[in-house]
Amino acid sequence: MKKSLGKGLGSLIRSNETNFINKDGDKITKSEAFLSDILPNKEQPRKAFNKELLNDLSESIKVNGILQPIAVREIENGKYEIIAGERRWRAAQLAGLTKVPIVLFEVDSEKTFELAIMENVQREDLNPIEEAEAIKELIERYDFSQERIITITGKKRTRIVNILRILELPAQIQKLIGEGKITRGHGLALLSFKDSRNLLDIAKNIIDNGLSVRQVEKLAKESKSEVSIDKNKKDIYIENIIKILETKLGSKINVKGSSIKGKIEIKYSSLEELNKIIGHIK
Repeated sequence: MKKSLGKGLGSLIRSNETNFINKDGDKITKSEAFLSDILPNKEQPRKAFNKELLNDLSESIKVNGILQPIAVREIENGKYEIIAGERRWRAAQLAGLTKVPIVLFEVDSEKTFELAIMENVQREDLNPIEEAEAIKELIERYDFSQERIITITGKKRTRIVNILRILELPAQIQKLIGEGKITRGHGLALLSFKDSRNLLDIAKNIIDNGLSVRQVEKLAKESKSEVSIDKNKKDIYIENIIKILETKLGSKINVKGSSIKGKIEIKYSSLEELNKIIGHIK
């Protein structure tokens, strides 16, 4: 992970040099700016900011100031857009600051989004849904390959696949994961259920009874076994009809369908057997 960041965002935040060129050729200038001139990135992958943690950071900033500058890029009319550091920007406002240290980064929208993800992933600030949606946007909007995503996130291919899989869950389940009420592991286990109609009830069961991921996986296996048994279980009414017909006609009977709808097959192996069956029917 650290290797993949290299001289990218890590250097952008930690460097003490006034100006430098990083590995991608993006020029950085350290300075300061009014908070009112800094705007949040609308495409910031992180959507939720914990109020309690923001207040704690705000109190720290009042005492110590901002130790890490906010990474920004210049947009228009002397305004700046945040690349990394929106949490510090919000806390600085709560602390009553008017100016904050910045590092000005000359990048386009695509690179801005990539760096925002890199920062959040490095600090593990994104919740599972935000992370999945951010990676999905990199793929669908910016046409990132899996190899490039692996490089910028430092995550293995199987990990990327599992991160994206939770977006297959219903929106209500995704909301519970985003709020931290159930984990990504619970979400992946829920995807194992054959019938998706009861997933919300199962999710509520997880929350109410504190079920572990393994317990949910076990429930999923049991539900599959029940479905298999139900499929193989024959209709008792049909079983009785088959016995009656076979006794009456003296031939092998096969019924396809159920007691509500289906068809009856009568097997015979000679003209004599066929005539005998017709005679019984008459």
